[in-house]
This record gives sequence, structure tokens and C-alpha cells, in this order.
Amino acid sequence: MATNKPEYLIVHHTGGTEANPFFDTSHHTMETIDAYHKSLGWDGIGYNWFIEKDGKIRKGRSEEKIGAHTKGYNDKSVGVCLAGNFDATIPTLEQIKSLIVVMNDIKNRYKIPIEKIVPHREFANKTCYGRRLADDWAQSLLAPITQKDIILVKVDELRKMIEML
Repeated sequence: MATNKPEYLIVHHTGGTEANPFFDTSHHTMETIDAYHKSLGWDGIGYNWFIEKDGKIRKGRSEEKIGAHTKGYNDKSVGVCLAGNFDATIPTLEQIKSLIVVMNDIKNRYKIPIEKIVPHREFANKTCYGRRLADDWAQSLLAPITQKDIILVKVDELRKMIEML
């Protein structure tokens, strides 16, 4: 039996619907997606990890099994999906915190370089993980914070305070 040999970490969102591409799907749960994937004839949820709107991390398909999330890359990747349509909204802070934890764990266990942490759209004609997020968004969550970054945040906070006066 073939097994998964992860070289990539591919990040997804639940997205919209064909009828309404901007439909907010942040209420979807792992059970919702699992049932949908089974309705397609799949062996359950195609993602290895699922992060719900409240940040709850749910284990999906075993990482050892070949996934069903990115055609042509299911046997060499780990798929992480966030509930929500990031063409219409953005991830919650809780989801972002959980995604950082999951990505760091996967990256370290499989020695995946940061350049191979990518949105689904890198391998498919889709917007996934959403138009509101840059191609390097997931990678940037793992980038080290520099002193310059901290200063820029503080300057922005001061600017906003001054504008409120």
C-alpha cells in the first residue's frame, strides 16, 4: 500500500459554493466537511488537519495515508484546512494561532522548508486559501519577528492614537 511522504504543507480554506463563491463557510466543522467528502465517494475528510472558527484543531485523515486535498500532490503533502471563505472574510485570531502551532509541528517533523508551505492555489486553478490572503501569508506566520517589525507596529499604534485625538 502506498504511503504519504510529505514534502509540502498545503493550506486550504473551506471556500464558498459554486452558486455563491462569497458565501461565508466559517460555520463549517470537520464533521460538515467529512460528510461532504464522503458524499463524493471519498474515504472521509481529505485534509490531514482541520481548524475550526474557534481555533479548535481537529485531526483528519492520517498523515501516513495519501490525502485527498490537492490533485497530484496528495502523496507528498500534508493538507491543513481552515473553516471559512477567505475570498469573503479573513481567519479568526484563534485560527491563526492554531495554524501557527500546526504548521510549526508539521514543518519540524517532516523537515519541510518554509518555501514549500503554500496555498492550495499554487497547484490548482482555485483561489484557495482565499483572495484576501497573499500567496506568502502562511509562510509569513512562521517568519521570525524582528526588532523592526515591533517598531513598525508601535509606530502604527501611535499613529492611530494621534488620529483619535
